[in-house]
Amino acid sequence: MTFVAQPLVIIVGGPAGTGKTTTARLLAEHYDCPFLEGDDFHPQANLEKMARGEPLTDDDRWDWLKTVSEHASQVAQDVKNPSHICIASCSMLKKVYRDYIKSCADGLRLRFVFLHTSIEKLAARVAARQGHFMKLDMVQLQYDIMEVPGDAELLVNGGDALAVEMSDMTPAEVESYIVGRLSLN
Repeated sequence: MTFVAQPLVIIVGGPAGTGKTTTARLLAEHYDCPFLEGDDFHPQANLEKMARGEPLTDDDRWDWLKTVSEHASQVAQDVKNPSHICIASCSMLKKVYRDYIKSCADGLRLRFVFLHTSIEKLAARVAARQGHFMKLDMVQLQYDIMEVPGDAELLVNGGDALAVEMSDMTPAEVESYIVGRLSLN
């Protein structure tokens, strides 16, 4: 088990089809810590809207982002969580969303892992899914608004984000790459 002195939330994000949930679960297994699926915190109205193929607006997202941030923060600080780490998945497509998540985390330490790849690979991955609410046209919309962390946002520049171009990587390789860059243990 990995232990950190200061509670930490790691949010795995990116557009649909990047493997956020798979990657987040692998990281939670590696660090032996809780995992929260961000999609589970969407209000019913958001799920219905996406199922109809309607894109979410910023106004649709704020409460959801706040809920994910607050729940993950609570789990990381829970005395029953000896690792003091919580992994959550959440698209966090724009810098303003990541900044908002930080503002809702009440000063807790955060790391943002942003997965990205080409629109062609995303579309192929989403098309192969069974029973998921995300439709192909929504993938293009997410791709179009995606803001991959760069410059001052990046860990290597003193920020709190790691951008992972995961096109030719297996889930295990993505996990290994992230663990090596986060250097928690």
